[in-house]
Amino acid sequence: MGLLSERLTIDAIEVEVRRSTRRKTRIGLAFDPAGLVILEAPMDASYDDLASVVTEHGRWLRHRLAAVQDEARCVSPPQYGSGELLQYLGEAYELIVDIGPRKVMRRERDPQQRLFQDVRGIVGTITVRLPDTDSRRVKKAIDRWYGKEAQRLFAESLHRLRALPWLEDWAGDWRVRFMRSQWGSCSVSGRIMLNTHLVKVPERLIDYVVLHELCHLVHHDHSHRFYALMRVHMPDWEARRDELNAYLPLLLHE
Repeated sequence: MGLLSERLTIDAIEVEVRRSTRRKTRIGLAFDPAGLVILEAPMDASYDDLASVVTEHGRWLRHRLAAVQDEARCVSPPQYGSGELLQYLGEAYELIVDIGPRKVMRRERDPQQRLFQDVRGIVGTITVRLPDTDSRRVKKAIDRWYGKEAQRLFAESLHRLRALPWLEDWAGDWRVRFMRSQWGSCSVSGRIMLNTHLVKVPERLIDYVVLHELCHLVHHDHSHRFYALMRVHMPDWEARRDELNAYLPLLLHE
């Protein structure tokens, strides 16, 4: 899977171009809290193709960059130690790291206890037990657990959207993967990739990303027809997109 990157300045905006063989036609947009716009582009995208995306959306890009940088200042990179907070379906869980046989467990707080939860809004605990509690091993165990949860939660989301009329002809080809610059993707061949980090956001936002990629099976672009299709099946998709943007620092700090 080829991947090339380069740094450019377009219309006074710092841009990192990531060329990938996975990209066939569309240029994807993402943001880095360091102050960069990330363009995920096909291998053969020209400078003019890249510049047109940046100049067309310049005002919005500057606004989003400023917002992402402000949000990122409030989120520290995880250290994977006891007492830290982990996100799961939009809720905060306290991480407990312990020595013992390999196991990851999620436990909800008793409803009575939750009436008196602390200011961090903790709803439960995620316990990681390992023979060796080195932070790298803890991270690996958590990533594995997130991956398993992603498979289950995404399958449930796809099931909720099973009535979409065009899915009868879809082969159902989807995968999960940790990604740092996008929540999901859909190839021209119909393979959908979903970001494992989505397990950290509420289910309604998972459904938004899944529907977004499923709509690309019909319109493999971001044309007015694509957004019209989104609106038919999810009238509040714009509100969900804006809500999802608030979770971007969680993705970028991994």
